[in-house]
Amino acid sequence: MGMAMKEMAGGSVEGARCNLSSKSTDGIPRRLLALTSMTNEDYCNTYWPQLRSAIDKLLEGPPPPHHLGPVIEFEPMYSAAYKCVCQQHSEALFNDLMSHIQTHFVRVALQLQNKVYVSTKLSSNLRTELQTLFCRTVIDPVIDNLLAIVKQTTEMTPFSVAPHVIASVIKNLHKLNPNYSLKYPQMFAGYIPGILPAMREHELSSYIDETRQLQATLRQFWITSNAQGRKRCLDEEMPS
Repeated sequence: MGMAMKEMAGGSVEGARCNLSSKSTDGIPRRLLALTSMTNEDYCNTYWPQLRSAIDKLLEGPPPPHHLGPVIEFEPMYSAAYKCVCQQHSEALFNDLMSHIQTHFVRVALQLQNKVYVSTKLSSNLRTELQTLFCRTVIDPVIDNLLAIVKQTTEMTPFSVAPHVIASVIKNLHKLNPNYSLKYPQMFAGYIPGILPAMREHELSSYIDETRQLQATLRQFWITSNAQGRKRCLDEEMPS
């Protein structure tokens, strides 16, 4: 009988050794780690938060392709869950897991309801609604003054602001709200095609005049810039 008990004990120990021979991340054998006492405070303040953090990373889903994604180390998570089970905290772990997942599902359901409301009731999407709110709150109160400054800059002091900067402003305004071009068609037509209707034959003469005026402005700007540049060079070359 004693031999049988010893063989059974030996078999149990050998089986446990197969399952618990690996080390935890801090070098402590997992068997010893599982046998150390775990209080409710240890579970609530250390082990469950550690597991919950890993669960949250899994629930977040894969990141964009250019990211490597959240890293979840298997060994610490396995050790934490293993010890919770060995220390009679398996029921608490199960309940906390179910509660946490349920909270996540409720949050997802609310997000889907919001998306469904915006897309079905408003025939829109959340991006469009936020964009409309931004235009109404931020852009609409200043659009008149902003475009007046742009017009003055381009007509009175051309190239005082880089052309690509002004073009970017106009194009972004059009993306935010295409209706701006209906109020200021001439301003937007210079940077965005298709704003004005197709030119008719009797309008060619005015278009030619505008082109000549633009060429004259560019020529004058080039002459002025070169004259100022030569003057600076002469001033630098003059002995003091």
